[in-house]
Amino acid sequence: MTVTLDRLPFDVLFNIASYINLEDTLNLSHSCQQLKLLLGEGTLCRKLIEAGSIQPLAHHPYSKEARQAQNQEITYTRAVQSIYERRHAFSNAFPFSARIIGQGTTFVYRQGVLCLLLGNIVRISDLHASTDYVDIDLHSLIHLTSSESSAEAAEGVKVSLLYYYDGVLSVHYEKKRRPNDSRILALRTTPHISDEERLVREISLEASSKLFVRHTERYLYCGTYTAMGDHGHHEWEIRGFSLDPQYPLPCVRPVQLEEFFGTDIGSTVTFDIHEGFFYAISNQTSFDVEELDWTSFYHCVRFPLDNPVYDAVQVDTRVYRRQHAEGPIHDSWTDLTLQVDESTNKSLIVESRREWQNGSSRQLRTFYISNLEAFIPSETDSSSDIDLTTAESSSAPPPLPPNNMYTHLVDNTNNPHYAPLQPRCRYNFHEEFGPGCRTTRSFAFTKTKFRAYNYSCSSFLDLVEDDRCCNDLMGGRCLRIRVGARRVAPRDWTPPDNITSSKDKSANPFIVEDDPVFYRHSNIKIWPPPASNCPCSKRLHKILNPPLSSGSEHNRSITGVVDERSLVYLVKPLISYTSDDSDPIGTLVVVHFNQEDPSTPTSGSSNGRATCHDDSNPSHWRWESGTCHKGECH
Repeated sequence: MTVTLDRLPFDVLFNIASYINLEDTLNLSHSCQQLKLLLGEGTLCRKLIEAGSIQPLAHHPYSKEARQAQNQEITYTRAVQSIYERRHAFSNAFPFSARIIGQGTTFVYRQGVLCLLLGNIVRISDLHASTDYVDIDLHSLIHLTSSESSAEAAEGVKVSLLYYYDGVLSVHYEKKRRPNDSRILALRTTPHISDEERLVREISLEASSKLFVRHTERYLYCGTYTAMGDHGHHEWEIRGFSLDPQYPLPCVRPVQLEEFFGTDIGSTVTFDIHEGFFYAISNQTSFDVEELDWTSFYHCVRFPLDNPVYDAVQVDTRVYRRQHAEGPIHDSWTDLTLQVDESTNKSLIVESRREWQNGSSRQLRTFYISNLEAFIPSETDSSSDIDLTTAESSSAPPPLPPNNMYTHLVDNTNNPHYAPLQPRCRYNFHEEFGPGCRTTRSFAFTKTKFRAYNYSCSSFLDLVEDDRCCNDLMGGRCLRIRVGARRVAPRDWTPPDNITSSKDKSANPFIVEDDPVFYRHSNIKIWPPPASNCPCSKRLHKILNPPLSSGSEHNRSITGVVDERSLVYLVKPLISYTSDDSDPIGTLVVVHFNQEDPSTPTSGSSNGRATCHDDSNPSHWRWESGTCHKGECH
């Protein structure tokens, strides 16, 4: 007698589900009614959430949903379903909702909290909760920190939002007539408190060139490109401040990132805070282009938040990046970020590069993932103080490639970098057009308004201007979401060589030959469908392409942020260089890849219950199964 899955004892099914990934578990439960009961078993769902640290396949134990389940805010069953739903929605370009939030000049979005600035009012709202928004009058807070009258303090002030984390918002303001007199305000976003209680700390700045801020609820670190190195070039310097009197910081001079090259945040350098450490990553090895050079490395720096002193700074300048022989890089497409693995809680370097690989005339975009393991003590370390200074910083000569015809040309005027080839596993790179991907249409740089990679979903997302979508809307230039994803393939799966072009086969020769892991790449999807498909598609196009308050529809500026659940972007008219240098007002659009709380307040709706057929709220669309006859309103 054949034993089917639905007749297996529960403890056997329990162990099967514990050793397969989350997607396979959900797909298994959808195969029949009996197995669907698996998801109703809280013990199994808890096992799926918490198995990541001990099982061969991790199940996102460090995700937001896992924390909510562990804090008993939601059930483990709901946590598993939520992780699956938003991963599936993101990687397949099937959002659950889209809406216009409102208007503003700039915004900050982090931890699901949106901070939108309009005039002197910043509005704080949690996009994933039913809590009310909080309005903060920045002029009253600026007056609180100034000896001038209220009118004088607010006159000619330029305000920008810097960062948000755990209920604290950092704001920068400066007087336009006195650019050297600028300050950072750390503000609590708690509702119904006085201005005195809201102001956590005021920080005076001597200079604000390329200013950035990263902070927790205890410490704030700001960086500026104002220090001067021995080589005569500017360098980054990082200053730390305590936001909690119970956690003071030593009074020391700023941490100067010496020989840390790169000036463009998000392209050549990135900064972040994770698990009590401040991290700085650069993909540059020098100020100047080296004519004799072989290998590129990441320059990694970190120090503890509670001890920002030079003795505590750890540096590694030889985290392998690439060989120059792999081909030239199109620098305009380079994106550099630090992301956190929801399965291990470790930081990862995620870099997007568009390259002419192996001498090809065709540019190929690839997303590279590098483990940041340089700062993890190994078992052979004799003490907790790890010396990560490499040979490059010592007096020893730099290593050179053996049997290379150019090594004899190296002299004291050169600063070459070399390391032997380190073949990549397929895990370490995600091609835009992977094997089996039948979609080969790409978009020019000027048509790609926003780019991001979501490591937790193994997906990239572009916000593109598509001139082939609708000829009657926006002059044919529709903003659409473009998503490509990959998944680990079954062991018996073979790459579809018959549909892979010769160019794609030679795209990445620097890979581990015997790597047993293969990935299946889905066809690249573009959303929403053309406006002519159905009324819902037409509504979506109007939401994603809001009209500009002034200026030509063809001259718009778009800034965006994306996380695991939402894409948030601001559409503004391009700044005209006239005597009026005021920041133009734009429209903010939010696209959710998770199931939206029906009670969440929305723009234009008091109860937030608008559906895709609710004509009374054209600025809000929510997916509902079966509402469109064609079924293409996802």
